[in-house]
Amino acid sequence: MRIFIILVLALALAALFALFPDVANETLSVHAFGWLFETRQGPFILVLVLALAVYWLVRRLVLALLAGPGQLWQVLKTGRKKRRETYLYDGLAEWVDMRGERGWKYFRKAKGFLPEWADVLLTRLPMSPADMPLPADDDDALLIALTARMASDPHASPRPDPRVRQAHLDAWLQAHPGAPLAQERKAILLEETENWSGLVAMLEDIWKRGGNSSSRAAPKLAAAYLHLARSVAQTTDGREKSLGYLRKAQRLQPASGEVVLALGRALLGEGDASACRKLWLAHIERHDHADIAVELLPLMHEDAMKTYRRMEKKRESELTPAQALLRAGMAHAAGLSGLAAEHMDKLLARNPSPQAWRTLGDWRLESGDGQGAAEAYLQALNLTAALRTSI
Repeated sequence: MRIFIILVLALALAALFALFPDVANETLSVHAFGWLFETRQGPFILVLVLALAVYWLVRRLVLALLAGPGQLWQVLKTGRKKRRETYLYDGLAEWVDMRGERGWKYFRKAKGFLPEWADVLLTRLPMSPADMPLPADDDDALLIALTARMASDPHASPRPDPRVRQAHLDAWLQAHPGAPLAQERKAILLEETENWSGLVAMLEDIWKRGGNSSSRAAPKLAAAYLHLARSVAQTTDGREKSLGYLRKAQRLQPASGEVVLALGRALLGEGDASACRKLWLAHIERHDHADIAVELLPLMHEDAMKTYRRMEKKRESELTPAQALLRAGMAHAAGLSGLAAEHMDKLLARNPSPQAWRTLGDWRLESGDGQGAAEAYLQALNLTAALRTSI
């Protein structure tokens, strides 16, 4: 491109001097350091343009010789800029494929083709996530973000120490506040290190800022509340806090059986069995969670007959499978063994569950039928394994 511009300029000047010979023959005087140089204007300019062209050609030849015999034609043909572009392309291809040195040598040879800040970024691409240097005070924000993104990659092998990833992620969020991927990676790290209080605080901040849709943020925050409630419940004064966290989780995920089950157990721990029964009964009326129905059975023994008569008035189609299990359990607790067996047979035929088979096994064991109990427990184990495989 440069030689083309020089040639065009030379031709333009030659044409200009041919059209205006008087201008070309004008005397050009140069005074410098006590010297006086005089010549005709036209030839002087043409010689200057020719000298620049000769300098360009000599420079190209020298670069070609330094590059080696095999690169002579390539250097003369493509030029230095084109060659660096080729190095950059080859380096990126090698890095994408994770071949060789991941583009390290090519990136060094391509230096100067991109801006200086981009050259610094290229030096980080071939590095292993575990070898990423910690951010320095004078590092560019984009360099800090790229380094942290690579160092905190959940699929990196080997993965850096959690404390190192924490430092990278903190620097990333300081350089780019509210970066969605940085927040997501930090949430993963906090969950991995079981820092439930930190995870809750971060997810609440994201929720307030509107960084996630409610459909995405609610399950994560509810799960964090659940874990935090379990961790603080082990402390001496943590029961009240645990109950508060569980109520928050239940408001976010009212359909979650795990959350409702944990909240009911916390209410029982506080001695509020009535609130627990109401909570669990209302839940299984809308959702099929057999675990809750099983834990309800001992709480309903005193009103077993009354509860059974109330549930018996409902049609079969109006009952969820969890309610059907509770009805069978209430019939058994009320001493209506025949009706209990009939209800259980219908439930196992239509909606078999591990909880139903285990309950049947308990009944058979109470009656002294060890063989029948073993068969029921085996069915429960097989169904549990099948459900885990399907998940």
